[in-house]
Amino acid sequence: MKTFAVFFGLACITADAQQAPVFQSETKVVLVDAIVTGKKGEFVRDLTAKDFRVWEDGKEQTIKSFSLETDSSAAEPRRLVLFFDDTGMSVADQGRSLQAAATFVDANTGPNRLMAVVTFDGGLRVVQAFTGNAVRLKAVMRDVRFSASPTTSSPLDRGQAAATSARGLIQSVGNLARNLNAVPGRKIVVLFAGATSFTTAPPAEIADLVQICNRSDVAVYPVVQIVQAAVQDTSENSLPIGVARRGVRAPTNTAPDTQADDSIPFAIARGTGGLVLSGSNDLRAQLQKIGAEQSQSYVLGYTPPDSKEGVCHTLRVKVDRSGNAVRSRSSYCTAKPQDLLAESRVEKDLEKQAAGQAAGAAASIQAPFFYAAPNVARVHVAMEIATDALKFESQKGRLHAEMNILGIASASDGGVAARFSDIVKQDFEGEQDLDKWKRKPLHYEKEFKIVPGQYNLTVVFSSGGASFGKVHVPLMVPAYERSQLAISGLALGREVRPASDLGLEASLIDDGTPLIAGGTQLIPTGSNVFAKSEQAFCYFEVYTPGAADPATIRLRIVEANTGAPKWDGGAAMLDPPAGGKFSVPVGLSIPIASLPSGAYQLEVTATAGATNTAKRMVGFEIK
Repeated sequence: MKTFAVFFGLACITADAQQAPVFQSETKVVLVDAIVTGKKGEFVRDLTAKDFRVWEDGKEQTIKSFSLETDSSAAEPRRLVLFFDDTGMSVADQGRSLQAAATFVDANTGPNRLMAVVTFDGGLRVVQAFTGNAVRLKAVMRDVRFSASPTTSSPLDRGQAAATSARGLIQSVGNLARNLNAVPGRKIVVLFAGATSFTTAPPAEIADLVQICNRSDVAVYPVVQIVQAAVQDTSENSLPIGVARRGVRAPTNTAPDTQADDSIPFAIARGTGGLVLSGSNDLRAQLQKIGAEQSQSYVLGYTPPDSKEGVCHTLRVKVDRSGNAVRSRSSYCTAKPQDLLAESRVEKDLEKQAAGQAAGAAASIQAPFFYAAPNVARVHVAMEIATDALKFESQKGRLHAEMNILGIASASDGGVAARFSDIVKQDFEGEQDLDKWKRKPLHYEKEFKIVPGQYNLTVVFSSGGASFGKVHVPLMVPAYERSQLAISGLALGREVRPASDLGLEASLIDDGTPLIAGGTQLIPTGSNVFAKSEQAFCYFEVYTPGAADPATIRLRIVEANTGAPKWDGGAAMLDPPAGGKFSVPVGLSIPIASLPSGAYQLEVTATAGATNTAKRMVGFEIK
């Protein structure tokens, strides 16, 4: 049945069909994850939107969207970071923690449950990026070598060392949360810390940490006070561990969601929607609560009041059912967009250029969209920019140039729905290197989020104080509901490469979410014009309503002007999304070598059941 050439493979991988971790003011929606448990700590799964109430800054909000996210319904894999504090635990406790974590890894990793491992030894160190490979995770944890907690000669020295270590730990957890900003959905950080890890941390820094975590939708689960407890299991992953005696106290005979300790770990957990794992001699059972919790969260959405960018707001969630407890983050912040030129003279000049009538293309652009949630899409901008107009000057013996870029997505009424700005810097050792670089256009990528709608995307750029380019493209993002079949925008490219696991470092890049299917990444191109000697590829995502009706896709190439068919790739059945997910990334090669020069449309049709059909097209040209 599958007749077209597939370069990625029709494999289900994770796509950003989940809540965006940062809720920009442009999207006009706030999504709040809530964990609800009963009197005995069991998860409550039968609630509806009518059972919830949400307040922002003390004012009740109207819930606009509601869903129960489970392993079978979430379109984005769960992500969890195992964070080991080298500075606050004894060597024995560190080893027992690692072994307990290995047991947890065995029971909770897979394609839809990714974990990473980081350590803190005075600085943050990524030991293993996100992966669902339990063998790899356990191997790197076995190779982790902790040092003994440092000792000093006097109580004063020990106090200063503890204060320095606590401040460094808090800052490192905050840096980790910032790095997770671009990773979609709720993230969990399990923080294995010693009894003295937080005791000297200033309250203001703890409040800042909670706010940073809430910005990135990161819930922190501190594991403190580790003690040894005898067990019978002597297998590789078994441990005589539990939660310790020293430091903060742990409530006894108290439901996990009603913890009410005044200590720093409890403040961090409460503020971010996490839990303190303590008060038990079986840490493995405590960790397994997190594993169960990963697949039991409600997601509430509401339209927030108008707010300035970068302002944080308090959140409160309540369940109107007796005996139930709810946990959620305590705040959210309207995120400032990635606008490196904000309020500068350069940006003002570029805004005037964007509003003007002059074309001055100097670039080509493609802007396919991919759903991040039913009411949020991410737009992946790819551009090829002519380099002749870049102004180079000599700086410290090198040739240096800077290009300022401003992008504005405007609605039909002229309002700005989304925007971004950037500064691209280029340096070369000499004229020979510069001349070689100028033989090809500059490739540029950027990603931004926007709500469904019809827009005009305008991107302008300048160099050396002079404007030299402007490009314009219509941007239409249809509304989408999870009950319907849908197709994303179609991204074209000339280059593919093997893809590695998504790492923590990948969230720091500005060019957005990699386009990956079947272990291969497409590098999107800003130009839809191909030479017959080139390779051409396409990436898109299919959003399926469920596993009851398997989806098939059919690809055709037709002439742009007449619609006459020129190539039919036949139909292919999509593999069922792993774990019940609703997004299937697809990659394929386009047979341009067999086509004469001309203008064409690539047409993708998806079908599920007898009547559920979706279609998407993208134009391209062969020279």
